[in-house]
Amino acid sequence: MKFTLPALAAAAAMTAMPVMAQDLVLSIGSRGYGPAVERNIERYTAENPGVSIEWNKVSDVPGETRKLYVTGLTAKSPTPDIYAVDVIWAGEFAQRGWLQPLNGLLDADTIAAFNPSLLDAATVDDEVHALPLYADGIHFFYRTDLLEKYGLAVPQTWEEVLAASQTILDGEGNPQLYGFVSMWAKIEGLFMNWLAFTNANGGGFYDAEGNIAVNSPANIAATQFMVDLLHEHRMAPDSILNARPDDARTLFQQGRAAFLMVQDFVHAPLSADNSPVAGKFDFTRVPYFEGHEDANSTTMGGWFLGINPNSENKEAAADFLASFTAQEQQLAAAVEDNRAPTIPAVYEDPSMGSNEVLAKFGANYDFGVVRPSANSGSKYPRVSEIMQLEITNALHQQKTVEEALNDAQAQLEALMAE
Repeated sequence: MKFTLPALAAAAAMTAMPVMAQDLVLSIGSRGYGPAVERNIERYTAENPGVSIEWNKVSDVPGETRKLYVTGLTAKSPTPDIYAVDVIWAGEFAQRGWLQPLNGLLDADTIAAFNPSLLDAATVDDEVHALPLYADGIHFFYRTDLLEKYGLAVPQTWEEVLAASQTILDGEGNPQLYGFVSMWAKIEGLFMNWLAFTNANGGGFYDAEGNIAVNSPANIAATQFMVDLLHEHRMAPDSILNARPDDARTLFQQGRAAFLMVQDFVHAPLSADNSPVAGKFDFTRVPYFEGHEDANSTTMGGWFLGINPNSENKEAAADFLASFTAQEQQLAAAVEDNRAPTIPAVYEDPSMGSNEVLAKFGANYDFGVVRPSANSGSKYPRVSEIMQLEITNALHQQKTVEEALNDAQAQLEALMAE
């Protein structure tokens, strides 16, 4: 059985064709995890001849795949048995009963091996509902040639970023050069940016007791720094307010910025042979504010694998899931397919020496933070919309930072009380 779009037709097909015992269906796109999918299936079925795995190659467009899943899960279809979910779907799917809790199917050590920040994104009511398959995240890219030219160390704090930017811009005297570029358009990436800045200052979406605290003093100060970076210090171009990830990458790649903060996918085009900054850049973890050296400032994303609670083969699915995401398989996917592992121990393997870039990404993930999608569940899209709007209001100086975050706080409290 194969899924076909549209989703309603797929749901009917799923409901009409339950799988046989020990026959499993895995749903994941063909690009997301690449050749590792087929490799892992072949290895597992060779080791477990009584089990067959059908790879259902769903769309790599997240919105299309989500609609397909929702239709089938609402209909309580028993297939697919295992399926891939975006990091920000996991909380909603768990709350809706669309993901099987894994704590009773997998041992504690298997679950505990994964990056704890990523596990948080799939943890609802103290139960883990999916395992992280591969990760991505925001990183801080910098021009090595400019730092060397002015005798500057790689900035570790935002205060150092500001000082280094001022030194470079004063020295270069180029009105087309900026200190910092990023993705500050009213998109999901803006919320990810805000989480990076605020967590870097000891703040974040929640307080220590787990209450929404977007208008905390730490968050106000960090957000004000973002505003000042643009309007007072003029370290960023006005176009940053409309910039998406690739827009920011393009400016940096054209040699028009000293520092760039976006997701890790930009490393490949930046380092291409025809890139003007090839050999002239590097990256590090997202900076923190002074006094917050241990801050989790790397906003992370990624994809997970979970089990359909309507599956007729949950134990077999759990065994396959554990095998598919195990350390050995993640190491192979990292070395052979350049997929960032979600088990920290993989980055310590000597074989990772052949992929220094991925190993450095992994070191940054030790300081990871995820979006607040697990606790907000189906309300997360609205949470993100509220935050995007109010952060934008602050950055455009349509509201003071305090007014914007107070308004966000009020809206979020009302939303979560519904």
